[in-house]
Amino acid sequence: MKKLMYVALGAAVLMLLSMPPVAQAQQAEVSQAIKELTDFPANGKRTTVDVTARGGADVGQIDKAAGLLADALSKTSDAKAKAQLELATAYAKARLHKEARLSAQGALHYLCQSGGGAGCEDVPKYGSYVAP
Repeated sequence: MKKLMYVALGAAVLMLLSMPPVAQAQQAEVSQAIKELTDFPANGKRTTVDVTARGGADVGQIDKAAGLLADALSKTSDAKAKAQLELATAYAKARLHKEARLSAQGALHYLCQSGGGAGCEDVPKYGSYVAP
């Protein structure tokens, strides 16, 4: 009985240690939302040669990014990141993709700092406009 309890406890500990940290999951969601909101580089168009690829100002991409940002907002506990994510979500719902992207990049920076701070200066930036 005692051995079974130790095996169950060990399995529980391994499961908890193997789960990704919440901050990294939020960073991944926000990073994906930033990619969805980004215009294709130097084209200034909504589509590339591939007609199924969309980006930037496309309404479907903005709505997809708004969902990702809302999910990240519901999971975050950092006050500064939460404020930036609220702004980004509001901008995305208003279909202002550049403003939403800039606020999401600011939130990504704060999430990186609250998650340990290693490599926060290397927070991914996509496209030609950068976060404040």
